[in-house]
Amino acid sequence: MDMPMHLLAESKVDISCSVSRAFAFATNMERFAEWFPAVLSIESIDQLNHGQVGKQYLETVSVPVRRIRKITLTVVESRQDQLFVTEGAFPPLLPRMEILFNSTGPDACQVTWRMLSRNRSPIAKFTILPLAKSVMTKRARAGLSKLKEKLEGRGSRS
Repeated sequence: MDMPMHLLAESKVDISCSVSRAFAFATNMERFAEWFPAVLSIESIDQLNHGQVGKQYLETVSVPVRRIRKITLTVVESRQDQLFVTEGAFPPLLPRMEILFNSTGPDACQVTWRMLSRNRSPIAKFTILPLAKSVMTKRARAGLSKLKEKLEGRGSRS
């Protein structure tokens, strides 16, 4: 029997913009550093379109204990205006990011961001995952607040 992934963080925010606009902005991972804490930069590795399954990025991120890491991210699932999923090549965490989009009106939507770990090791469950959960819960709240600000604020362009 396959063990489930470990949920590290989940946060939701209501945003006053269309679900299409939120999806277009959030699935352009080159803009992720503009709204998600500790992400220093993300660049495309290939020529595929943003949001396309198989698209790859190189993420430069700050991890606890003042280290900078470069992580290859791959889009593994994408459903227009509904769901966007990436998985990172970053052992032992093996992160999976899911962003869910739900239209709540013509110019309103709810965005749910979650981070999971694909590491199913019992040892990881009691060592690295609790720290990752603490760090990512804080970052998720701050990131969604910034996403809301960018999509609702003046001068934001998607």
